[in-house]
Amino acid sequence: MTRFRQAFPAAVSLCLAAGVLHASRPHYGGTLRIETTDAGAMRRVNALAFETLVAADPAGGVRPALATAWQSGAPGRRWIIRLRRVVRLHDGSTLQTSQAAAALRSVHADWQVTADDTGLVIDPGRDAPNFLSELAEPANAIVIRPAGGASIGSGPFRIERVDAGLITLRAHDDYWGSRPFVDAVEVRTGRSPADQLTDVETGRADMVSIQPTDVRRIEQRQLRIDGSRPIELFVLAFEPQRASASGDSLRRTLAAAIDRNAIARVVLQGRAEPAGALLPAWVSGYAPFAVASTAEPLSRPAVAGLPSDRRSIALRVAAGDLVAQAIAQRIAVNARDAGLTVTVQAPPSGLGPRFDVRLLRVAVRAGAPAAALGDVMAGLGSRTIAGVGRITPPDSDASLETVLLTERALVARDVIVPIVHVPELYAVSPRLQTWNGPAVLATGAWNLADAWLSAP
Repeated sequence: MTRFRQAFPAAVSLCLAAGVLHASRPHYGGTLRIETTDAGAMRRVNALAFETLVAADPAGGVRPALATAWQSGAPGRRWIIRLRRVVRLHDGSTLQTSQAAAALRSVHADWQVTADDTGLVIDPGRDAPNFLSELAEPANAIVIRPAGGASIGSGPFRIERVDAGLITLRAHDDYWGSRPFVDAVEVRTGRSPADQLTDVETGRADMVSIQPTDVRRIEQRQLRIDGSRPIELFVLAFEPQRASASGDSLRRTLAAAIDRNAIARVVLQGRAEPAGALLPAWVSGYAPFAVASTAEPLSRPAVAGLPSDRRSIALRVAAGDLVAQAIAQRIAVNARDAGLTVTVQAPPSGLGPRFDVRLLRVAVRAGAPAAALGDVMAGLGSRTIAGVGRITPPDSDASLETVLLTERALVARDVIVPIVHVPELYAVSPRLQTWNGPAVLATGAWNLADAWLSAP
């Protein structure tokens, strides 16, 4: 409890002046309850238990985590990483530099990793100017794997139990960054959106995942909304039979007809950004217009002169994704204004009528642009990528110019059509407060080490 006693007087004065604490004094205890429909919640849970050497900074770049300092020789071939002096693991032992080295070697056989008394020397075997961003990836977390036992981490929480639909975490009392305020965290997964909203409104949950289409209801009930920066992409991906060169002008016409601003502002209630590129600008570092095509769409009379089967497009969306369905319906309206007929399909299974294009929801990694674009390409799938030619993901250390040229090639023929970027959003109950920043960071990570629960 050292942090509370030493930091409280000055910090409270500052926070009260900024209106952060909402007249609530931080205190220890209680169980923070989170609900989500996201099957990937384990990724966020793991980040609370297993730390990386550096972490993605919401403001850009990386910030210290288990490492406190680093340096490299140009152009990034050999990295010297200094670790924190005393880091207690969840089993009570102290993290050794040799353990950190072994953890990295276990996932990167091609890296040369050696340890000394104060840190690590890492040679990735290549020029690696983006190496720090790579170290911040969850795959490079320092995980100690004893023979025959559960994995051990150093994060603010340790994973106590993982059951179907319920993950339980317990506060790490000896955490190097000071003990978390809450005693435990319970994460329930697979909850329906309706059940989650009911639970946070009635006080049975403290933080629940929501969709942009829920924002108005949440605001009417005066609940707080925390969220990441836009880290999901809604994108159209045409099927091979509609991806040929002969259909370029028609696809270009549909892409130009879509009112992305209205989708972001009206359909998604202002909690989205129009997507002129696959990567959001805050990840890529370049403006969307640098990617967009300048080719002209067909005029409405030209569209009317096409055979009816060419003017008709079947759009497939996931049956359970109500946000995707709302976006698809608005696309259909926009298409009609251009003389096209878009029919939205949302079959309850993978079977259904033949379709021409899919509306996909793809996660975007908050990290180095090259890695982020590689993730998007993986989410689009090999069949979609094959429809635009032989384009390979950029190497992890590719230059920004290479990333830009790759993205231009992907969207040049409108086989792949970005629509909007959306954040991950959460409704937060009034009793959940945070010491430093919101409960959900810009990167989408859960900021729970500094969260506390006010008295009921």
